[in-house]
Amino acid sequence: MSSNPAIAEPGAAPGPAILCVDDEPNILSALRRLFRGQGYRVHTAESAKAGLELLEREQVDLVISDMRMPEMNGADFLEIVRARWPATLRLLLTGYADVQSILGAINRGEIYRYITKPWDDSDIVLVVRHALERVALEKDKARLEALTQAQNESLRELNATLEQKVEQRTGEVLAANERLKNNFLT
Repeated sequence: MSSNPAIAEPGAAPGPAILCVDDEPNILSALRRLFRGQGYRVHTAESAKAGLELLEREQVDLVISDMRMPEMNGADFLEIVRARWPATLRLLLTGYADVQSILGAINRGEIYRYITKPWDDSDIVLVVRHALERVALEKDKARLEALTQAQNESLRELNATLEQKVEQRTGEVLAANERLKNNFLT
């Protein structure tokens, strides 16, 4: 298992992290080379087990997994990823056209997309870019929902104190009005 961060500008925030899992080192090398200049942090793993170990240590935004691997296939691996890291988007890389297996993998692992081998470089870059944009939008949505919830709670607290102040001021006005009425009568 190796990790190879993509080239990024000095001082820039680190880009999204991608984990590529495939038992063929030449496929991992091709994917690493393809995403190197895209501003992504690229991690690689030569087995599903190594991929799970890396996910335990690193925050990953997107996983690209081969379907056919020894020990654990991509569908089982991505199903575990979905269960343990649901915010991590999942792509399946497959070199064979067994539609039932692909559909099963998509359903069990809630896979965003599947990509066939051999892939077109511009197509896979576009799919990954769109997937990572979706991840960024979902993170932003969650952040905005949390902010809205916090602001709503603050407004509830302000409304409660405002009601108390209104009751207090109303009592003061009524008391002052009563004193004025008594003074006027005397």
